[in-house]
Amino acid sequence: MALLSPFMDALRPPAFHRTWNKREPGKVVAKRAADLPDMTALPIRALMPDLPPTIWSEDALLGPTSLDEVRRQAQARAEAIDWSKIQPGRMVNLIANPHGLQLCGEAYVTMLEVIAAHVKETRGAKVRLRIAESMGHIENPDWVKIYRLEERFGEVEECPQMGAGTKVDTRLGEMYVTKKLFDAPYFIHTHVTEMREGYLHRMLDRLMKPFGMAYARLESRSAYHFGFGPRTGQIVSRCIFESDFIQDRYVATMVLDTTSEGVASVEADNDLKALDRRLAAGIMRNYGMAIKILGEIEDCVVVFDDHGCGVYCYAGGIAFDNMLCADVDFMDLDNLSLLAAERHDSAEPGLTMGKNNAIKGIVINYMAGGVPQPFLWDNYPVHVVGDTVNRWMLNDPSNYHFDRAKAPVWPTLDEAVTAACRDGGTDNVIVFDRTPGAFRVSRKLAQHLLDRAPAVRDKVDNVYLPKWLRQRGLTP
Repeated sequence: MALLSPFMDALRPPAFHRTWNKREPGKVVAKRAADLPDMTALPIRALMPDLPPTIWSEDALLGPTSLDEVRRQAQARAEAIDWSKIQPGRMVNLIANPHGLQLCGEAYVTMLEVIAAHVKETRGAKVRLRIAESMGHIENPDWVKIYRLEERFGEVEECPQMGAGTKVDTRLGEMYVTKKLFDAPYFIHTHVTEMREGYLHRMLDRLMKPFGMAYARLESRSAYHFGFGPRTGQIVSRCIFESDFIQDRYVATMVLDTTSEGVASVEADNDLKALDRRLAAGIMRNYGMAIKILGEIEDCVVVFDDHGCGVYCYAGGIAFDNMLCADVDFMDLDNLSLLAAERHDSAEPGLTMGKNNAIKGIVINYMAGGVPQPFLWDNYPVHVVGDTVNRWMLNDPSNYHFDRAKAPVWPTLDEAVTAACRDGGTDNVIVFDRTPGAFRVSRKLAQHLLDRAPAVRDKVDNVYLPKWLRQRGLTP
């Protein structure tokens, strides 16, 4: 694929969807941050020219939008999997993740369709779709309706983590998984490989992460969130996956291997550990540059303009949590820093991460609720656009402490950004609006990142990546 020339002003953010709790952010948000003066889109490929080509991208400016190659590769992988564990006539839960629906849309649904059809045809089994919903479930887009999942799959159920649980005996003691995800004799695990919450999983057993998060009931998910250090952060997920309860039901895994631009390939295996090891080096290589370039931002205002809940708003294919921790190399397993859950002003220097001093202010044009984020409201000046969005924030049960931000409410996005930049002493803006394949930034900041890219790329290729791979016993 030819190098995309900076800057890509024509690249647009995805449209807002109606949410599960019937909110209409598309009707409330008067102006997208992409339409602010002097904004542009800086392609990740301009920063990292050797980014693998995609087989599917959400936007034709980034790659092919046809689903044919996704379907072909998913079928080939399905045919290579051993499905013999599944007995004819028995029920199989095909477990989907809302992050896959959010980031890869129809490509992810296509993969799910191929799996379901193949298992039904070759094993004579019944397949039902189970969506492992997140904490902020009610504020997620209504994926079932958006992608017509009931029409395409038949039986579909969204399974939030506050539902009934099933006790699982693990090497760590009793843990709980969401009952309806595992109430069939068999299940199939699906995922996408994007870099999310790297400060927790540290790219160790990355593909097992949902077993301690999306698939776990709230109390076990909370245990995962404590984090146990750079080499044991995945211990909850790993122990749940390795439990007899899960292993008795587990059949196989299929994933979309992604980059900032979209889907690079479809991969699958019966052996989840083997699949994880096979993909880990590529994930770190494909996302390492995008993560590290964020550490080159010296000062900026952040704008949330996405369906994500703050730390899970996306830019350039990666979540805001990567920027929040950009001043710490959380991929280095010798780094003992842990995520600070609350305040940072009394934290031991070097032992916490999650407060990036380059961030001079946050503007909320729109973001979802559902995840507690006092570390944002307590540590950064916050500005809100419009009374409706402000009311949604104040009424979010997970962020009852939002009023501590004492955020001024501005009638327009332009006024909010102007005030945030003035108060923060910066004219640099970065927007998290889920634009794939590019950072939505002010033009001056885009040029700064472009200028810094060669040195950062050299350090990623020759210092960071070799160390990350060596620490994990992976081949460069």
